[in-house]
Amino acid sequence: MIASISRAIDRILGRGEAAVTLPALDGALRPNRALDEADWRRPLPGVDCIAVHKGSLVVSAGQTVYRLAAGGAWESIGSYEASVSCIAPVDADSLAVALHEGAILIQGGRFDGRRYKIGSAKCITAMAASGEELYVANGSASNGPDEWQTDLMQCNASGSIWRLNLETGVETRLADGLAWPAGIAIAGSDVVFSESWRHRIVRVVSGGPRETEVLYADLPGYPGRLSSFGDGWWLAVFAPRSQLVEFILREPAYRERMMAEVPQPFWVAPKLRSGRSYYEPLQGGAVKHLGLLKPWAPAMSRGMCVWLDASFQPRSSLQSRADGNTHGITSIIDHAGETIAVSRGDNVVVGLRSPALGLGSSA
Repeated sequence: MIASISRAIDRILGRGEAAVTLPALDGALRPNRALDEADWRRPLPGVDCIAVHKGSLVVSAGQTVYRLAAGGAWESIGSYEASVSCIAPVDADSLAVALHEGAILIQGGRFDGRRYKIGSAKCITAMAASGEELYVANGSASNGPDEWQTDLMQCNASGSIWRLNLETGVETRLADGLAWPAGIAIAGSDVVFSESWRHRIVRVVSGGPRETEVLYADLPGYPGRLSSFGDGWWLAVFAPRSQLVEFILREPAYRERMMAEVPQPFWVAPKLRSGRSYYEPLQGGAVKHLGLLKPWAPAMSRGMCVWLDASFQPRSSLQSRADGNTHGITSIIDHAGETIAVSRGDNVVVGLRSPALGLGSSA
């Protein structure tokens, strides 16, 4: 009763969960153009997830996994019966491939050819391996990997984190009731994941009955996949938050009508790439002036990668502003002295020399 009264007062006063304020892009998250000024760019339609397999860069795009060949061309190393939702190295010789219908396949190494299925999971967004254990993030129990906008607009929280033993096939649910877990990493003995719709980084508490601990909260965007880098971590932020979207998420009647009556490309919702149609929302003076997109506009898409230290606190970032051409970063890794990011919004993989990390760092 008290909680219900408190929420009602918050809605009237616009505070607490009803507030639509956003953290500022400052300090470690200060805007820059590092992603647009990358040292190299390799286009690939539908590119989504990136990993290192047998010493080479591999990426998923549609139903295929590609390797970046010596000449810079994309070379297919495997095609599957359904679209690939994510990939992850198991060891130096093995690659785990998750499909949109929920199957997990192992390519190469000791478990080559094995196929796994975790309960009713059909929205595998990220994976991370440690020995014989494969840790899996299932974004939603009701929506598929490509239906993330729908899941957000439904204010859904049905995601889960699983541990799969590759030898025995035994699966264990570590956490549930999550708002689109989109990235997962193994930090020592801990399992850490990003929770997109709650804009935070979370640790699964060892030994607890599905207990979690928030490591960092109130990110200015929707966090995605995680990968290790030096003594810290890379975090892909696939879309920005905005006050307009935050307001709409608190208006269920409007959201329901919008989803029922408006074509999805024109929803007032974050996107991997925006600004390509005059029918999109926010085409007035706040975003465009005299037909030109403002670089500082509150657009529905942008590019952002955040470097987190060992305690998962932001220390630096690589970005593409509203008028940039490297939006919708869904995956990022460090390999052979380069930082390599996947821009699904612009269908391109970009590479930067790792010293570029200094851009956007706080004093």
